[in-house]
Amino acid sequence: MLASVLLSGCGSGGSDSSNSGSGSGSTPITKYTFQFVQLVERDEGTGSASCTLFDVDGQTVGKETYAKLATDVTVKMYDENGEFVEDLSSAITAAGILSIAENNVADGGYISVIDSPSDTDTFYKVLSIQKSLLGDLIIDVNRNQGDVSCYTANKKATSDSGYASVHTTAIPANAYAFNSSQSELAADISTSKEVSVLNNEDVLVRAYNNGLLVDYAFVSTLTSVQYKDPTPLSGVTFSTHNWTIGLNPNELNTLSVRLNRGNYSYPWIDATFVAATGVTTGFVYVDTETNWSYNAAGITTSNWNFRHNDELLPVSLDVNLPTELTLSNDDPVINNVASNFMFQAQGIDSTLTRLQRSEYDILYDSSNTLNHVIYSEVTSGGDVIIPDLALANLDNPELDATNLTIAVLSADTLTADLQTFFMYEHAASDLVSVVLSPADTVQNNKTKYTDAYTLLNR
Repeated sequence: MLASVLLSGCGSGGSDSSNSGSGSGSTPITKYTFQFVQLVERDEGTGSASCTLFDVDGQTVGKETYAKLATDVTVKMYDENGEFVEDLSSAITAAGILSIAENNVADGGYISVIDSPSDTDTFYKVLSIQKSLLGDLIIDVNRNQGDVSCYTANKKATSDSGYASVHTTAIPANAYAFNSSQSELAADISTSKEVSVLNNEDVLVRAYNNGLLVDYAFVSTLTSVQYKDPTPLSGVTFSTHNWTIGLNPNELNTLSVRLNRGNYSYPWIDATFVAATGVTTGFVYVDTETNWSYNAAGITTSNWNFRHNDELLPVSLDVNLPTELTLSNDDPVINNVASNFMFQAQGIDSTLTRLQRSEYDILYDSSNTLNHVIYSEVTSGGDVIIPDLALANLDNPELDATNLTIAVLSADTLTADLQTFFMYEHAASDLVSVVLSPADTVQNNKTKYTDAYTLLNR
């Protein structure tokens, strides 16, 4: 029960405030609370039903993922110069929880989670998070935690299943696609499909006629019987949304448009264009719907992969990257500057403060390797200080680091939700990773699909 009580908001990206004294005049202490877990697959429907099940990309068919409480974890604190301050490992509770007072972490300092070698895994895997990105986080480690209790808090919101049904009105249609956060059913001739939804979630049904999107409806009531109580399609006449490509045309790979309602976002259409010429085709649009977003993705001529997400307004859209960004075809490097190892982006800068994921490997020999991922905030012209991990034979990234990669999130305002989204977006590739509780998935998807930001990596 300890994890459930202390982590009722874990993963929300904020931090907790609590009183350390007994009197009414006690000064509130803001704390960061980390829940350490080891994500483990098991056969579906086996094991304790009380364990929280996590959504994991690439999960094996017929398997489900739960989390063991992790206590065999090394956690260290570093100051703003990357110098060691304190080993916090002994403060991790039997429930895998570590609470750190915000004031104990230096501004610009780091908390590093060190997944150290074991009999079955000889590699060091380290996740370092700068203070500005700290909050109440769930962190997955690889080190085998043995036969321990599972994580039981923050389960997925209640879901419901049933049939969503529609019927046509004046506009002819011969195929229908059904979408919710839990179901994606491609278009076919059926006007009634069994779907799953979360609390207060509608199902978007898009109607097509000979492959063209011609109508739609939101279905708010599911039935236990197919074709019962169908919702009429809207019958509205679609308008055309015009758009142009401000980028070099061959830099753009896709433009995806989404229709948003409440806490949920639904796929609407993928716009068409000719990359060689930049000629675009206007896409169908509903004037009476007021909450739209788009995602443009591609590769710049300077070899940066990008995804730009923003609100879609009724005016003509010109797809471009923010003018605050400066990009060049330069790879990141690590240099020693004033006795500090610095991860220098080189190929990217911004007039805005940005979030940055910096990664490198060091291979000393087949049984002594390091993978280090650092999440930080970087100001214009700034570099990332690398915490001094002081690992034997793995402590000179300037000379020995390989496989340097970088990812950046740029936005006008770096909210706590965007910080959590940025770290979770790389959970599949981070060997020690920030993971979302199932209860936080809806909010994270809302951030992913409706906030304004640009993601870049190389």
